[in-house]
Amino acid sequence: MRKLMIGAALATGLAVLAVPSAANAAGPGFLDYSCGPRVSHERATAGTTKLASAQTSFGYVHLDRSRARIYKGRHVYFALGGGLQSGDKITLDWSDTGGRTWHGCYAKRRGTIATAGGVDQWGGRSFRACVYSVGRWVCTPWKK
Repeated sequence: MRKLMIGAALATGLAVLAVPSAANAAGPGFLDYSCGPRVSHERATAGTTKLASAQTSFGYVHLDRSRARIYKGRHVYFALGGGLQSGDKITLDWSDTGGRTWHGCYAKRRGTIATAGGVDQWGGRSFRACVYSVGRWVCTPWKK
């Protein structure tokens, strides 16, 4: 019985760590909700470059970086989501520790699309975009 209880506790712990709990205060490594300067996606007049994508059954999210250095001489990162259903969420997560700890920034939503971000790149900062849809979080890999 003791081995079964230890196995269940380990399995439960691993399940919690495996969830990419973006912007989930209960997730290991989450610091707070912070959006930085929140530079508008519309300021990226030279366009953006898609760095990564993640998708669920319905919703999807792209991690984009501005082509031009539009904020204080630095690139700006955005999370762009679409195909969203009621209750779905998009976040742009950013980290100064390579993803060991991070800040989450929720998207502004308009209908079935959402945009989060306007967080500027400096130092070794990393970014990922996440979508919550169909009851689970899915995230892109961390990118610089």
